[in-house]
Amino acid sequence: MNSDESKDAVFVELPELCKRYDGSRRRRRRQIHRRPLQLQRSAYDPTIVSLGPYHHGRPDLLAADEVKYRFLDRLTSGDSAKKTSLYNKVVDKIDEIRDCYADLNCVEKYDDRALALMILLDACFVVSLVDGLAGDDGFFADWQLCRGLASLWFVIRDVMLLENQIPLQVIKMIINLQHGEELGEELLHKFSNWLMAGEFSTGGRSCIPPSAAAVEEEEEPLHLLEACRKLLIVEQNYTPTKLSGIKFTQIDDEHNFNQTFRSVTDLKEKGVEFKASSSYSVTDIHFKSGPLSGRLHIPARVVSSISFVFLSNMIAYEMSPGSETGFEVLSYANFMKSLIESPADVKELQEKGILINKFQNHEQLLEEFKGVDTFGLDNLDIFKEVRREIEEHCRSKAKTWMADLIHTRFRSPWTVVALLAATFLLCLTFLQTFFTIHPAL
Repeated sequence: MNSDESKDAVFVELPELCKRYDGSRRRRRRQIHRRPLQLQRSAYDPTIVSLGPYHHGRPDLLAADEVKYRFLDRLTSGDSAKKTSLYNKVVDKIDEIRDCYADLNCVEKYDDRALALMILLDACFVVSLVDGLAGDDGFFADWQLCRGLASLWFVIRDVMLLENQIPLQVIKMIINLQHGEELGEELLHKFSNWLMAGEFSTGGRSCIPPSAAAVEEEEEPLHLLEACRKLLIVEQNYTPTKLSGIKFTQIDDEHNFNQTFRSVTDLKEKGVEFKASSSYSVTDIHFKSGPLSGRLHIPARVVSSISFVFLSNMIAYEMSPGSETGFEVLSYANFMKSLIESPADVKELQEKGILINKFQNHEQLLEEFKGVDTFGLDNLDIFKEVRREIEEHCRSKAKTWMADLIHTRFRSPWTVVALLAATFLLCLTFLQTFFTIHPAL
């Protein structure tokens, strides 16, 4: 066989190489994904309650499944006709619901009726939780009988896990049927504020639009985690361009600043003060440089073990295929990790009202920040200007010299008193010498 015949034989024997990848199903498709394979920590697994198909049926979560029927009874007042009506409404959307999940092997284990019942019960659970936080004590009474109120904090944690999401449209449908569209929107807004800021209020902008028609330029959030993430970045004006952690960003020599940045302690020694921003948006970080000092504005944040679970799962969402984000939350995490290197850094930000610390000590919070994994990814363009302005301030000899004079030489008020006393005595000595030389005056 000559070489030409050999080549022809190879093409005949390997027809698989001629197949084309059909990405039509995944293109421009937002879905509820499992966490990326490299994320194997417990921060992504539910501990009390499962929502959606990914963890449904786990033996250690079955106790919470039983009480979901009680919440369905409460929302429908035990009326079988209302239950059937709700169930049929979910069945009507079952194809959309099924398409919301990226793991087809998991979802296909359930037929339409089983999947509809699962999503209905899970949505009723979330709506009952919202009602409970809004003042309905019935939810807490039912949950007390099921698992005890001590586990309720873990329920909040589980609701915000990436793999524990259900379509937001189902939650909205049930809460709107229960309370009306206006009140239902308000309750969901309050709930999202409570999850992100620990405050059950209507302050700020809504991250959950009342209908898809009301949003012309932006798609409605697919699930609750995405909605809360939008709340964290809703006031930002940055338009994502490129992901610098993956694609190199060219920086001209004039602004070639140190991307490793500086800690809070280092910046304080350079005359940088810290102040809480006026919004909760994680991208609302800006720097103002004055004649003698600078001020870095950072959004205030309640920090607890659960808030770091939220943060990790939002980062996992941003890393998911099809999310089409600018890595805003991930970049915020990197920015804060660069600032916080020691308990002294935590203490300074806590004293300035930027970190509302729910841990027992500063060391625990520091370890939690270090434990947030961003896998070397970043979008340096988001805080590029802030870093450049800070670096220019730190390179100013006059400003850093004044900062050293104020923060090092005059750290104690007694040092200032001593300086003033010495200056006064020096003036008296000068006057005494002058009048000794010129007594006639």
